[in-house]
Order: sequence, then structure tokens, then C-alpha cells
Amino acid sequence: MLPWATAAEAEAALGRAMTAAEALWFRWTAETSDYYLYCLNILFLLVVFTLAPLPVALLELRAPRAVGPYKLQPRVRLSRAEFLKCYGDVMRIFFLVIGPLQLVSYPAVKMVGIHTGLPLPSLGEMAAQLLVYFLVEDYLNYWIHRLLHGEWGYEKIHRIHHEYTAPIGFAAPYAHWAEVLILGIPSFAGPAIAPGHMITFWLWIILRQMEAIDTHSGFDFPFSLTKYIPFYGGAEYHDYHHYVGGQSQSNFASVFTYCDYLYGTDRGYRFHKAYLAKLKDLAPSDGEKEGADGFAYAKLD
Repeated sequence: MLPWATAAEAEAALGRAMTAAEALWFRWTAETSDYYLYCLNILFLLVVFTLAPLPVALLELRAPRAVGPYKLQPRVRLSRAEFLKCYGDVMRIFFLVIGPLQLVSYPAVKMVGIHTGLPLPSLGEMAAQLLVYFLVEDYLNYWIHRLLHGEWGYEKIHRIHHEYTAPIGFAAPYAHWAEVLILGIPSFAGPAIAPGHMITFWLWIILRQMEAIDTHSGFDFPFSLTKYIPFYGGAEYHDYHHYVGGQSQSNFASVFTYCDYLYGTDRGYRFHKAYLAKLKDLAPSDGEKEGADGFAYAKLD
């Protein structure tokens, strides 16, 4: 809730006229509690988990031949019932774990300094903070993910997420409840280090989940704008990790690839890419090339 009763008081405190965006924010939030604004994260996550994976899922179900050339594991086809089951399982975790976690974590949000007041952050400030959030989360998530691939962590917790050896967008948040809680730590670490406005925090939550859905989509579309993001892993990079599964000691990164490169945990993936390239070079016909691609991945560490 903003501390000013009128727009004039807000402008007097700012020492200038409000921008159009600030005036809109003032009208909407002047009498709205900060807790309510924070809890909108639950609605945003529900919308993202439901709608973001939907276009690719509908294409896979209704136009499999059209998108088939871009599917990373073309021999794996899920039915409509399997898609719905995955979504239902994710919603169960959402309402039993993710939603309640959002409701009770508000004191931590206030403690680190995430705020709802004026002035609103500039686009440059938001972009800089979001970059920090992605880098911090990516680094911490890399090590947590790597630990979860130890024998105990995988068998007790992480194997649930790897039930989808050919991932789909709806399966991005599909995980053991303990993993959901554990991975909340790196997601919150960035905003705790560089706290910003609630709008920036909303964007961070939305963008991070959309990124996860993209990397779990199971498709490598050549026109994806994410291909222009430096060091971005993407769907092909993470799909290999899921295919190898519990044996995988490759491609732990959640967003970028630099940690895997620096710590040598992308060797299996690079070998796999070289192997597939060699198969394509040796294939004398398009039909044989499709056969090589159908055998999507060599099971290598």
C-alpha cells in the first residue's frame, strides 16, 4: 500500500510529475496491500503453467507431421491423456506446495527489501536486475542439480522429474515436493542479493518459468528467438540431459551453458553432437538421415 493519499502527495514526494506508468500504478495500488500484490505471483504462475506449454502441446497432438521435423525425440509420442495427467500432477504440486510456499514467504520478501512504491524502476534497471537474477539462479541451480544427481538425491528426490525422459513443456515444474522447495532457494537468491520493485520480481518469476517450459518443450524450432541469447542452453541442450536420465553427468545448467563448460560437465553432450554429425555425414539418403535422427541420442555421460 502506498503511503500517499493523493496523486498530488505522491508527486510532491517524488519532486516531479508521475509518468503515465506511475500514475497507473498509483491508481491501482494506492489502497492495495503489499501482501495482496505479492500473492499475485500465484495467479501468474498458474497462468504460465497452464498457457505457456499449450501451443506446442496442441501442435504435437493435432499436427504431429508438421512439427515432427523439429521434435528432438521423434519416436516418443504422448497421448492427450498423458498430457492431461502431467498437467494434473503439476496442478496438485502447485496447490499443495507452490501456492502455499508463496503465501508464507512474504515476510522474507519484505525483509530483503522488495518494494511496491514509487518511483517505478527504469527499463535499464529492470534489465540489469533480471540479468543478475538469472546468473545467480543459474550458478546455484547448477550445483544443486548436480548434487541431486548423486545416488541418494536422484533415487529419493530427482528421479521424479526424470520420469519424462522425453520432456514436454507441462513437465517443467513436475518434480518431487522436496525438489520444488530446494530449487526455490536459487530462485530467491538473486532478488535477495539485488532487491528491486515488485514488478521486477513478477517479471523474474514469469520469465524464469517460461524459460523452464521452453527448455522442456521437446522441440528445437529454428525460428526461436532464444537462439540469439548468448550461452543459452535451450531445449536441445536440456533434452539430452533428460534422455540420459539417472546416468547423466552432463548438462546440469538451468539456463546458460557456461557452468557446464567451465566444470567439464558438457563433455558427453559435445561427444553426442559430434557423433550425430558424423552419422548425418555418413548417411547416403534422406531416409537414412531420418533414421539416424530417430535414434535421437547416444547414451553417454
